[in-house]
Amino acid sequence: MTTLSQRQLAVLQQMGITAYQIPAAPAELCLINVTEAELAHPLIADVLQLLGLSPQQCVLASAPEQVKAKRYWQLKHDMPSRATHLFSASLSELSDPAAKRKLWQRLQQWI
Repeated sequence: MTTLSQRQLAVLQQMGITAYQIPAAPAELCLINVTEAELAHPLIADVLQLLGLSPQQCVLASAPEQVKAKRYWQLKHDMPSRATHLFSASLSELSDPAAKRKLWQRLQQWI
C-alpha cells in the first residue's frame, strides 16, 4: 500500500477530493492499567494463552476510551464483567487465591 505525498494530497484537496484513509483494525484485547513489564507476568500470560492471544495482539492503555479493541480487560476495577469488558482486581491482589478464583470464574463466563 502506498501513502500519498503532501503534494498529492494538496492536489486532491484543490480538486475537492478527500483522500480515503483505511481505518485501523481494532486490537484483539486492550489491557487497562497494565504496564509493559506486567505484560510478562505469568498470570497475564496464562489468561492470554487461554484466550489464544499473544502479547503482540494486545494493546495497553490507562482508559478504555483511548483504544478501539474487540475486548477489554481492566485490572484494578473489581466489578461485574460485561460482554466486551472483563474486570478484575490488580495483579498484586490476584496473588490471593480467592481473588484468582474469582478471576477464573469470570473468565469462564466471559469467553
